Amino acid sequence: MKIRPWLQFFRLPNLPTAPGDALAGAAFLLQDGVGGFAQAVAAGAASLGLYMFGLADNDIVGVDADSQGRPDRPLARGDISMRAARVARALCLAGAVAAGACALLPPAWWVAAAALAGTVIAYNRTKSKWLMGLCRGLSVACGAFAVWEPTWQGNGKWMVTALAAGWTLYITAVTWLSEGEEMESDGLGKRVSLWGLSACVPLLACLFVAEEQVVLPAVGSLFAIFAWIVATVPVVGPHGPAERRRAVGQAIGALLYLQIGYMLVVPRREFFVLAVALWLAARLVRRVAPDISGS
Repeated sequence: MKIRPWLQFFRLPNLPTAPGDALAGAAFLLQDGVGGFAQAVAAGAASLGLYMFGLADNDIVGVDADSQGRPDRPLARGDISMRAARVARALCLAGAVAAGACALLPPAWWVAAAALAGTVIAYNRTKSKWLMGLCRGLSVACGAFAVWEPTWQGNGKWMVTALAAGWTLYITAVTWLSEGEEMESDGLGKRVSLWGLSACVPLLACLFVAEEQVVLPAVGSLFAIFAWIVATVPVVGPHGPAERRRAVGQAIGALLYLQIGYMLVVPRREFFVLAVALWLAARLVRRVAPDISGS
């Protein structure tokens, strides 16, 4: 079996950003820093499985369209059979379910995970920009609900809402950036840089926590905005599909800085190790497979 088509099928450069959504949501809700790490890891693993499920489902549903607009995708060009793609899709979903079951994640997580899976399926069939953003927002919520059984009292619900809304807006901006990526463009203009400011929206969640817990999320947000600007400079003026796809991939990668900022809110070695591991994984992927697209 050839490995490279599968790495392309699952958008290898994007995978290090997939578990970070749930891990960020979990870490931010663990304000007392006690317990919850195993549940956070399980939620991160499940989010990765659901993300891969979504990628597989996207290419299966869109194979006919990809044959015209994205013939370089492995399913469209025949490097992966439809049967194998469907098996992979089922395995990814089963892996997410297994992660939740093995960690005995609470009912709230199952509800959020089911909503995430449903939103993924809906996006792949409608291509709504907001649904794509909501997928990531719900992934953050999954992480939060994995470590906190919501009673809908106190500030917890507002923190989750602010985090999910921020992630939703940022990824919606990425989806706008990807629109028409298969065509030549006259340029998106300097306004494209402003879309990156959506990375600041999750900071609204910091209104409900102590001041000393705001610094790292703010730094992560600033790094994400800077990485967004660097990614989108090449598409301000006239550009082709390759430049746009590269910008989209880098913009998705910028999400990692946002995730790390929120993961480090809880001063625990385990979350620090995970944050470093995700960052190193992203760097390694870019070094060993620079020509595999994240779009």
